[in-house]
Amino acid sequence: MRGPSACLFLLLFVCGITSALKCTVVPGVLTQIDASNGQVFGVNSAGNIYTLHGSTWTQLPGGLIHVTTGPSGVWGVNSNHNIYRLVGGNWELVTGLLKQMDVGGSQFVVGVNRNDDIYCLPKSPAISADGSSALPWIHIEGKLKYYVCGPRGCWGVNSADAIYYRHGVTPDSCAGSSWENVPGALSMIEVSTEGDVYGVNSAGNIYRRIGITAANPIGTTWEQLNSDFGQAKHVPGALKQIEASNGQVFGVNSAGNIYTLYGSTWSQLPGALTHVTTGPSGVWGVNSNHNIYRLVGGNWVLVTGLLKQIDAGGSQFVVGVNMNDDIYCLPKSSTITADGSSALPWIHIEGKLKYYVCGPRGCWGVNSADAIYYRHDVTPDSCAGSRWQNVPGALSMIEVGTEGNVYGVNSAGNIYRRDGITKENPIGTTWTQIVKKPGTAKHISFDLGQLFVITTKDSIFRYKV
Repeated sequence: MRGPSACLFLLLFVCGITSALKCTVVPGVLTQIDASNGQVFGVNSAGNIYTLHGSTWTQLPGGLIHVTTGPSGVWGVNSNHNIYRLVGGNWELVTGLLKQMDVGGSQFVVGVNRNDDIYCLPKSPAISADGSSALPWIHIEGKLKYYVCGPRGCWGVNSADAIYYRHGVTPDSCAGSSWENVPGALSMIEVSTEGDVYGVNSAGNIYRRIGITAANPIGTTWEQLNSDFGQAKHVPGALKQIEASNGQVFGVNSAGNIYTLYGSTWSQLPGALTHVTTGPSGVWGVNSNHNIYRLVGGNWVLVTGLLKQIDAGGSQFVVGVNMNDDIYCLPKSSTITADGSSALPWIHIEGKLKYYVCGPRGCWGVNSADAIYYRHDVTPDSCAGSRWQNVPGALSMIEVGTEGNVYGVNSAGNIYRRDGITKENPIGTTWTQIVKKPGTAKHISFDLGQLFVITTKDSIFRYKV
């Protein structure tokens, strides 16, 4: 496999993927890489073979275009499609011709040849293969350009990028029984030591298969991973809270100073706040005494009410919670005209929340126990909505982006994204832990494809999502 996207994908296995990405750049240039059982091997464009120890690549003798490592040992193929196995530190030629092969199965080997014909080698001959005798490669019906196996089965992609899972594969009956087409399109696919399945499509986007279990080895859906995970940018300054919406960014530091971001420079605004928010309803904030302010004509104007947290992300209405976790909202008509000249008709909403935010597809909140709730039937003119629905999970704070994306941070500082949100299903389906940020996150904000993260040390990072 060649090309930056493919190398990027396989590099993830060098870095290590669990439910989140945490990667560092490994020195060197490779066209293909394979990692399994704690070992890493790769080849470059000249056919040189390398293995990784620490941060150093050690060159091995020989020349290969594809190398694989796993429970069946270390194998590879050269430019003539001859197959080799590492035996006693030397490459031994074994019978067969393949262009790609994989030893991730439980001590059996699979691969495809130049015609996309599919083959496997059962466990017993795979274990004893040393080049001294012919190998009984078994032909499997169908055509694939890439075929790999792991502890929960075998996966492949064909020349049209269609994805297939092979049923009935065992170490001794490696041919399996039947193919099942899996929705999606990938140009290559990989199965990790633990059975996780990842793939790259023709556009270079990286996907992970969700829902894989022993009872359901095919899983349920493909989830696109953040291909810009390496593009984190440290934003100068220190903040304890940040808010981004409609292209603007505001924040406050531990001293209560207020800032807005232009380029990479923070411009300080007059006044002092403990929490600031920006959105379709304008720029609002609260101070250490829980007084509420709105930015009017470039000045902070005091308006009626007391809140500890406020959000202006709704469609020209405002919501928030007070020091007792009581929940309030201000309808659109009153929000638009709020200038401090008259009392505001804040509407009390039943329940208790410590954090409450809104976006174009509804309002979300978390309570003192980190339980998550969605508010049904909220509209700009009927901002109180009708009822709460508990959403499985636990978050210490939650954020709704300009486009309706929902993100949250839990008590451990891990960041989650709500997947499956649509107009018809505004609550979505599942929480996915996303890229871990430098340090431990305590506050986040998302706007127009950019995720801003404040760490427990008040450091600021911006990620392109």
